[in-house]
Amino acid sequence: MHPPCSASSAHIPLEGIVSVSVEELCAVASHILRTTRYMTLGTASTAGVPMVTPLAHAWDDQDAFYWFSGAESVHSLNIERNPVVSIVVFDSHPSDGGGQGLYACGRAEALQGDALAEGCEIYYSRRYPDPAARSQRYRPPAQFRAPAPNRLYRARIESYSVLSPEGHPVHGETVSHRVAIPFRTGLLTGPAEEAAAGP
Repeated sequence: MHPPCSASSAHIPLEGIVSVSVEELCAVASHILRTTRYMTLGTASTAGVPMVTPLAHAWDDQDAFYWFSGAESVHSLNIERNPVVSIVVFDSHPSDGGGQGLYACGRAEALQGDALAEGCEIYYSRRYPDPAARSQRYRPPAQFRAPAPNRLYRARIESYSVLSPEGHPVHGETVSHRVAIPFRTGLLTGPAEEAAAGP
């Protein structure tokens, strides 16, 4: 029995906590997702030992995130035993105190069969919108099946949150505070904005 996917204190209604609109917060989330090419994946072993890993990622229009990793990596082995994961796509460029991230919680799995073929198309199309770059980077599904060392993973997201621009409802800007937002990747249309080149 795995614990529920939740963002704990992030699941607090926005009304009365922040004065900015839900639409503005979702716009912030959209910008972060479109312009940041790497995410941080959080997993835990069955004993509760945490692991965080920076990964190249892509997303679809159905609130799923994709990445590939070695099947024997610690975070991959964790997912086999405990599929609940946390994800942060974080914009680290602003000055101190101005950073913002899109936080997500969901359940992950290694893709197989038809889902693997579909996942390859989604990952490479989203990550490399330029056909020439995609043709150089693309790996076929066979390279994510045994005995190949890598697997393609998908996390289906169940909740999103962002940092409140106004800080904690009691302690103000001295304490960071996350609030849940009704964000959906289906709100995004068109190709991802270009960010720095990467794998």
